[in-house]
Amino acid sequence: MTPDEHLHPGDVGFDIEFSNDAGLHLVECKVPGPQTRHRVGAVVEKLVATRERIKERAGQPPQAILAIPGTLSPESLEQFTSSGIEVWDRTWLAANSIKAGRVGEAAKFLGEYTPHASSPLEDRADDLREQLGAIPPGPAWVEYQKLCREIAEFLFCPPLSPPIWERSNFSSVNRRDLILPNYALDGLWAYLRTRYQADYVVIDAKNYSESIEKDEILQIANYLQRQGVGLFALIFSRTEPDSRLLYTLREQWVVYDKMIIVLSDSDVMQMLSDKRAGTDPTELIRQKIEDFRLSI
Repeated sequence: MTPDEHLHPGDVGFDIEFSNDAGLHLVECKVPGPQTRHRVGAVVEKLVATRERIKERAGQPPQAILAIPGTLSPESLEQFTSSGIEVWDRTWLAANSIKAGRVGEAAKFLGEYTPHASSPLEDRADDLREQLGAIPPGPAWVEYQKLCREIAEFLFCPPLSPPIWERSNFSSVNRRDLILPNYALDGLWAYLRTRYQADYVVIDAKNYSESIEKDEILQIANYLQRQGVGLFALIFSRTEPDSRLLYTLREQWVVYDKMIIVLSDSDVMQMLSDKRAGTDPTELIRQKIEDFRLSI
C-alpha cells in the first residue's frame, strides 16, 4: 500500500468528514462563501477533483458538500448542484440548527433566525430579480437603466447617499448614468474611498446583448478624475466582459489608478441574494477587486 492510499479526506481540502447510511460525506467550509464567477468555478473544480481522487482510492465517491454562512445566486447554486455538490447555505444551516437544537451556536455565525413569511426586504429583492430577468438585452436600455438605479439604491443606500441621476461634467462631454455620493464612515465603502478615491461611486448601465467593448471602458474612464468624482466606477452589464477587456481594465488601473469593476447579471443576482438574506452585498465587489488585483 502506497502512502497516497492512506490519504485522509481532510488532507485534500475538506474540513469535516462524517458517514451515515448514505455513505461518506465531506464538507468544505467557506467564510465568506464564493461570490464571483471566478471563485465559484474554482471551488467547484477543486471539490470535484478532490472527490474524484478520494473515489479512486476508496472505490466509491463521497458526497461533497459546500457550507457557507451566506447564500448563492440561482446561477451559482446551479453550478454546484449540476456537479453533484450539495450546498448548505444560510437558510439550510439555520433551519437545521433548529432541528438539531443548536440555535444559539448557529446564531453566532448566522444571526437570529425565526421561520416567517417573507419580509418587505425579501419581497423587494425578489421583485428586482424578477424584473432584471424580464428585461431583454438590446433596445430596452431605458428600462434597464432605470432598473439599475433601483437596484443600486436598494443594494448600496445606505450607507451610500441616494443616486444623482444622469450627471454630466463641466464640459458636458461625458455623462454618466448614476453617481452615488460616498460618505460612509466604515466598511468596504469607507475603504474604497480611502484606497481608490471613491468619493463618488460612478455607475454606467449597458444593456448590450454581448460583452461591452473597449470604448465603454474608456468612456467611463474619461469621466473619472482625481479632483472630480474620484477614480472608482461600476459598469452594470448583461454579460461577463470579454477576456480581452482585462488588458484595458488593467491599463486604467496600473497607469491611471482608475478602478473600474464590471458587474454582470450573474453578479447582480448574487448581490440581490445577499441583500435578501441580510448579508453584505458588497462582499461580491470586494472579491471582484481582489480577483482583479491578484491577476495582475
